[in-house]
Amino acid sequence: MKHQRFFILLLLIFTVSTVGCSPGHVGGNEIAFLRDGHLWTIDPDGANAFAVFADNNTPVVGYSWSPTHQILSFRTLDADFAKTSAAKHLSSNPITSLPGDLPSTLNTIGIDGGSPIPIIFSNTVLRNSNAWWNTTGSRLIYREEITAATPSPNEVFWWVSQNDQPGGIARKLLPNSFSIPSIAPDNSLALGISKQGLFTSTLNGTDVHYISHSILPGHPLFATLERALWQPAHDHPKILYALESSVPPQQGASNTGSITVKLILNDLHGHTTALAACTCTQFAWAPDGNHIIYSNGPTSTIYNLNDGSSFSIDGEDGSIPYWSPDSLFLLLDGLHSLVLVQVNSQRKQLLLHDSIAFTGIVSSSAAIPGVNALLQPISNSLWADDSRHFLFSTRGRTHWLGKDLPSGSGLYTLSIDSHGEPQGDPLLVDSGNDTQAGWSYEDPNTSFLF
Repeated sequence: MKHQRFFILLLLIFTVSTVGCSPGHVGGNEIAFLRDGHLWTIDPDGANAFAVFADNNTPVVGYSWSPTHQILSFRTLDADFAKTSAAKHLSSNPITSLPGDLPSTLNTIGIDGGSPIPIIFSNTVLRNSNAWWNTTGSRLIYREEITAATPSPNEVFWWVSQNDQPGGIARKLLPNSFSIPSIAPDNSLALGISKQGLFTSTLNGTDVHYISHSILPGHPLFATLERALWQPAHDHPKILYALESSVPPQQGASNTGSITVKLILNDLHGHTTALAACTCTQFAWAPDGNHIIYSNGPTSTIYNLNDGSSFSIDGEDGSIPYWSPDSLFLLLDGLHSLVLVQVNSQRKQLLLHDSIAFTGIVSSSAAIPGVNALLQPISNSLWADDSRHFLFSTRGRTHWLGKDLPSGSGLYTLSIDSHGEPQGDPLLVDSGNDTQAGWSYEDPNTSFLF
């Protein structure tokens, strides 16, 4: 124990002495991405590419922007595990390129580089997920489980760590939860679901309060539906979750093979409202907390809490929704297509697609994740903070608005006006083998699970 404390002290001294003199960026508008196991940042115009962290022995497999855009958390493979055949043949989501839980170290680092702070050290007998930030950027939440155990949300540990405390110092264990715990907008409480019911606790894992005192109907649900989410951007937030239902889905909804659920809005004062009945497989908030989105196969529906109206968009099954920070636009990033939705006008544009014949709907036979699947929210947003610029990776999709992208494959940015109209052609930022590109912080309450 003395040796570990001495190591941590040396690490802190080294970090303070080196971070100030490292080259790189100072925050603001940089884009981040992974390339060949290294973490990079780059200016939106393609200038000043900078390797924030590069170590061939411990490759980076995931990262996330902090809300301040000054710090990144990132996950590196355990050095011993990285030498194994399993590590060299990791499976990852074809759209996000993010692998699942792995033996790894979780770190934080400033945007200008320097020495990272390992908030937990790796261990070959433990796996952990990517880490997700709270809305102030002071805490990180992540999942941990024993490598030999059968993956199950009921058998994992949920931890909260400070972003600047190395080696697990002062990390706190949250109560057991079927679902990924959600953190309230004011960062005071965590929200989870267990056999005992829907509950809140402090971020220290104490003062557990049950909103319901028995297991919720149908829970645990399919992994993508097993959630309880705080309402963003509200001083007195409500919570959103799904219950199994015998109520028929809304007219026109397709059958995706999942159970029928109803989406429930709970004001935490004993009043609940059923917003929709659907065979949806995913749901999330918009950043303004006044809209929700839920998906049903290739159909995405946006529901307006202010007036109870809704509209649906047909797109590509399995697309990832990315809300603009002002909630006026929605990007649907699919394996074969990229669609931009203007929410107020309910207008959609097919921006990008590949050579597969595309008629507005691309179906998928992908199975719905089971109850025991260990999923993760999207780590980063494609949008810039101003909601008028976004990035995209081609991933074989090179047909742009009916013509070929003149610069070919790569990482691009695009500017739009207040009506969602593209302002000029996409700008090529980088043509390397870039993955997991992200421009800004993604609130897990607004993210789908993958």
